[in-house]
Amino acid sequence: MTHLPAAERSVLFVAYHFPPMRSAGVERSAKFVRYLPEFGYAPQVLSTGAFGGDDADGVMRSWEPVGLYRRLLNPAARADPQAASRTRTAGSQAAWMQALRRLLFVPDSQNTWLPGAAWSALRALRRQPAQLIYTTSPPFSAHLLGRFLKGQTGLPWVADFRDAWLYDPLDPALLTMPYRRELERRLEASVMAAADAVITATGTTAQDLRQRYPQQAEKIRIVTNGFDPADGAPPPEGLVIDERARIAAEQPEPGTEETQATVSAPYTNGPLRLVHTGSFAYSHPQRTPLPLLAAWRRLIELEPVWSERLELTLVGELSPDEQSAAAGVARVVGAVDRATALGFQQRADVLLIVDHLRPWPASNVPGKLFEYLATGKSLLALCGPGEVQQMVTQLHAGLCVAPDDIDALDSVLRDLWLQHQEGTLPRVTGSLQAYHRRELTRQLASCFDEVLDR
Repeated sequence: MTHLPAAERSVLFVAYHFPPMRSAGVERSAKFVRYLPEFGYAPQVLSTGAFGGDDADGVMRSWEPVGLYRRLLNPAARADPQAASRTRTAGSQAAWMQALRRLLFVPDSQNTWLPGAAWSALRALRRQPAQLIYTTSPPFSAHLLGRFLKGQTGLPWVADFRDAWLYDPLDPALLTMPYRRELERRLEASVMAAADAVITATGTTAQDLRQRYPQQAEKIRIVTNGFDPADGAPPPEGLVIDERARIAAEQPEPGTEETQATVSAPYTNGPLRLVHTGSFAYSHPQRTPLPLLAAWRRLIELEPVWSERLELTLVGELSPDEQSAAAGVARVVGAVDRATALGFQQRADVLLIVDHLRPWPASNVPGKLFEYLATGKSLLALCGPGEVQQMVTQLHAGLCVAPDDIDALDSVLRDLWLQHQEGTLPRVTGSLQAYHRRELTRQLASCFDEVLDR
């Protein structure tokens, strides 16, 4: 292979989730694209056209038929396609639609994007040759595109797994439908064999792949998720939140006459403020705040004084069941932009992470965990054994409790309030340098260097 100076290296960067979409996977790709030029790589971004056309900044967007189906069948997608893109299909579709999807769309519904994306990618490579192909999942069909493009062009290919494909599947069908699991196991194996390097976002995912594909173990690298220190900085004084959040913020809080309609003023005296940003079931069908809300409601009903000691704010879209459970217990704020969400995090005393229990150690780490760490605030993680529990414990960032243990949640809430009164809430003590987005992009570029210099 011809060895080009790093400054001349171009990478075809295939990312289905990319701005203006708002989803958990967007930030990782967007930050890589932002910082890769500092390490000698010029990304050519290829994304879906379901949520917009080609961008002025050079992002290519290929046509996706299923995007049309989403807008026809989903009123939310017609009204706000970018907002609708945040929700996982499995959490919002009717049962018959889920069954149809699982039969027709393997490994995911985004596979209808592949023909148009393949055509767009080959056209782009003819116009502006690249030295390397990068694909990121989910959706896992993106890696099938990477495998195809490598076969057509001979270019080296790096496959990035933001989430595990089979170990900790996003789609519950892989746990209940043996034929689907076997089919996708074969697809995963073909990706592992063809890729020149495989990146995972967590050590648990890397360990699983190394155990199941020992012949490919040497090509596996770990590049975690992280945060950008600039994003985590407190917003400027007087930043006004959007209309839905403003209305919620202006509602009188317990024991006060009014609340400032800003997200920049820090909380001082008063109740312990717990904040969660993001969605629950709309992010993962098994993720739920219901046990927390039940514990909260029970505590207040048994001892009404706790309604003045604790305040829970939920920032993001809630399902109908979640909205019902939160009524009269939590202060609910609708979906807001990223800057506003970060502002709510800055004003909290304790930030909430909510995951679901699994029969195995969890492999995923929600992107919001890194944003939370950047604030320096205390964390309450509702999770079982796995990556989140390990990170919170190692960094001394807060407390972990099983998400379905109402008695334990009751006890933890009482303890947190006492610590709040005493000024002893736990704070991060470990170094966060390794999770800075620029450093993580350097690691990605180093992986690219290894592949190209072989």
